[in-house]
Amino acid sequence: MAIDSGTLESWAQYDSGPIDSAKRTHNRIQNELQSSNTLADANFDTYLQGSYANYTIVRASSDVDIVVQLKDVYYVDLSGLTPDERDRWRRNSGDPDYSWQAFRTDVVDVLESRFGSSAVDPVGKAIEVDTSKLPLNADVLVCADHRDYYNYPNGYHSGIAFFDLTNTKIVNYPKQHISKGSTKQSSTNDRFKETVRIFKRARNYLVDNNALNKENVPSYFIENLLYNVPDGRYTYDKQDRVEKILRYLNTTDYSNWTCQNGITDMFGSGPAEWNTRYADQYVDAMVTLWDNW
Repeated sequence: MAIDSGTLESWAQYDSGPIDSAKRTHNRIQNELQSSNTLADANFDTYLQGSYANYTIVRASSDVDIVVQLKDVYYVDLSGLTPDERDRWRRNSGDPDYSWQAFRTDVVDVLESRFGSSAVDPVGKAIEVDTSKLPLNADVLVCADHRDYYNYPNGYHSGIAFFDLTNTKIVNYPKQHISKGSTKQSSTNDRFKETVRIFKRARNYLVDNNALNKENVPSYFIENLLYNVPDGRYTYDKQDRVEKILRYLNTTDYSNWTCQNGITDMFGSGPAEWNTRYADQYVDAMVTLWDNW
């Protein structure tokens, strides 16, 4: 058997309402930060990331992921440079006057002053803002510029960096993720993002029926997994498409795949990487669901 076409059509649906609410939430937080005297001298950008930004949201109750990126300072990875290039970078670099830690503290202060301290939880990777004053609750990720150098001075990948509670630096590339997702959408005749929604809603079905642990299968990695599937598998008929994609995932070694951003490894032991065991569990559960529907 196979998942019926009506269910697949329902799982593929896109609802513009949550996207509009996410944009209004972002605009409100952006305005509050930009109008604050506390951050008047800080140079920063704000933008959406995650499922709302990528138009792959499947549950409107999900918090909005908002990036607040400090531009006054940048962190680096110099491992791709020669010893001479690393020495040149050190000679030309100074200590910034404003750190990521100080910037994050200031952002927390502004959010607490505008929404109330009880509405803001600053403990964790992102600052959680839970208030009826916003259309949706928000996870505000405070970060700084990051440069992954492969040639000095102008050869580097631009990303973001922030630190967790153990002071471990976490690096990601959200703008590249969004850009490459848009390219994939075009190259699959606008079928990529609806397919991500199908696979995410199928994940939620499996979680609701105790076949998966949701914590082990984040939406971000479902999108990365499907991004690496060849465009030719994204056929017009949704049943044929899902079957072809599952067959590909079930017979392919994806352990060396990169994320949708095209830069970072998808699997590994790092804080921004996935466990292949969890990916295998997800693919196996999806195949079982398809066969036993």
